Amino acid sequence: MKIGFDAVSLTRERSGVSNYLSRLVRALALADNSLEIILFAPDKICVEYDIFIHYPHVRRVVLDLPRTRRRQWPSRYLPGLLSAHGIDVFHQPGGTDTGMFWTGCPTVVTAHDMAPWVLGSFKDWRRACRYKMRSLFWLHRAARVLTGVEVSRRDIVRLCRVPAARISVIPYGAEAVYEGEISRQEEEDILRKYRLWGRRYIVNFSGLNHKRRNLDLVLDGFARFQRELPDDVALVFTGAIARSRGLFDRAQRKIGMLGIRDRVVTTGFVSEKALQVILSNAEAAVLTSFCEGFPQSMAEAFACGTAVIATDKGGVPEVAGEAAMIIDPYDPVALAEALKRLLGNEVERALYAEKGYTRIQEMTWRRTARETLAVYHMLVK
Repeated sequence: MKIGFDAVSLTRERSGVSNYLSRLVRALALADNSLEIILFAPDKICVEYDIFIHYPHVRRVVLDLPRTRRRQWPSRYLPGLLSAHGIDVFHQPGGTDTGMFWTGCPTVVTAHDMAPWVLGSFKDWRRACRYKMRSLFWLHRAARVLTGVEVSRRDIVRLCRVPAARISVIPYGAEAVYEGEISRQEEEDILRKYRLWGRRYIVNFSGLNHKRRNLDLVLDGFARFQRELPDDVALVFTGAIARSRGLFDRAQRKIGMLGIRDRVVTTGFVSEKALQVILSNAEAAVLTSFCEGFPQSMAEAFACGTAVIATDKGGVPEVAGEAAMIIDPYDPVALAEALKRLLGNEVERALYAEKGYTRIQEMTWRRTARETLAVYHMLVK
C-alpha cells in the first residue's frame, strides 16, 4: 500500500503540523515495513526531520520549485504527482487551510482543531471566506477525517456539518521529544546557552505567534506571582515567534511595562534535545491558549516529568484529566496562585509531575500509528 503525504510543513520552520507529520511517519515506518510512504514537497525537507523520516520505505519526492511557484504547489503540482506515483491513500496532515484540488484517490485529512472557526480570528471577511471554503471542501471531500480529541470532533460536526461517523478520534503520541542519552555536560551547555543554568524557571511553550496563545494571561500572572513570591524565577518562551504580526513587539512592550524584562527568556524554536532539557529542568510548564485541539506541548511536558498548569479550553481537560492544574484563561490571579502553589510546595509539584507522567503513558505514537493504519486499510479494502 502506498501512502502519500503533503510534506510542505517539513520544508518550513517547525510547527505543530510538522511535529505531527514527522512523528507519525516514523511510527508508521516502524509499525509496518511493507508500507510505502512517499513525502511530496515543493522544496527541500529540513535536515532536522531526518531522524523521523530516514527509513528505507520512506521516500521523498521534492520538486525544488522557485519561490514564485510555491503557492501553486497544492493545486497545480501535487495532483499529478499523486497519480504518477500510484498513491493508494493521500493523507493531508496540515488541517484544511490548503488549496483545493482533486486527489484522485481516497483522502484522509487531519483536522487538528477548529480554532479559527471557534475564535473567529480572521483579519478580514475575505480571509474568513477563503479559509471556511477550504475547510468545507476538504472536510466533506475526505473519506476520513482524523482529529486528536473528542472536543474537536464535536466542533467539526457542529460547525461544518460533517457526519460524526466519518470522523475518527486518534490521540497523538507523547513520548519524550528526544530519545537519546543526554550527558550532564550537554545538559549544562544547553541551559547555559539559554541563560538558564542555575536558575529556577517556568516554561511557556505556546510561542508568540498568535493571539490565541493568550500572552496577557501568562505575563500578568507571572508578574503578579513575582510580586507575591519574590525569587530569581525566570519565564521562558519557546516556540514560534511571529515578528511580522507585531505580537513579539507587543510582548516586549508589555514585558517592559510590567518590569520583568530581566526575568523573561525567549528562545524561539530549539532542537529536540534542547527542548527536552529545558522541559525536564523546569519548575513548571504553562499552557495558556484560548483554544487547543490535542495539546501536544502539554503532553510532551508530561512525558518529561514536568508539572503543568493549563487553561480549561479545547482538548486540554480531555487529555490532562486530573494530571494538570487547570485554570480559567481570563484569570491571571488564578495563574499566579497556581504558580505560587507549585513553586512553593515541592511535594505538590512532584505529585503533579508524577500524575502527568503516569497519564501520558497510555498515549504513544505506536498507538497513533496503529489506529491510523487501520483507517488506511479500511479505505483500500
